[in-house]
Amino acid sequence: MLCIDDDEQVLGSLKDCLAYYGHQVKAASGGKCGIEMFCTAILKSEPYDVVITDLSMPDLDGYEVTRQCKAESPDTPFIIMSGMGATKEQANALSAPVDAVVNKPPRMRELNDLLLNLAKKACDRI
Repeated sequence: MLCIDDDEQVLGSLKDCLAYYGHQVKAASGGKCGIEMFCTAILKSEPYDVVITDLSMPDLDGYEVTRQCKAESPDTPFIIMSGMGATKEQANALSAPVDAVVNKPPRMRELNDLLLNLAKKACDRI
């Protein structure tokens, strides 16, 4: 999975906590870096299973990251983290088709359950 956030402390904590639950996590420090990593992974035929991105970042916000990445890989699940009370409906209304929105900081057990549910949905589509 790819985690994108401009706050290095949040990114480190997220990476460590998700690794505790057994997830393999790559970290990107900001929206532009995240999009580059996402596109490079697709070109290498090593796409990410899911992307978790912060909503508020100075270079590109989470909505724009989602829009650009979904244009390359529409089926990749995207989760936006927001400290501002954003909703999935707001994201979709802005043409940023996210699969879920979680409050920041996320509750790690709930985030892990969400990731497992997204993985199950992906398997059901196959």
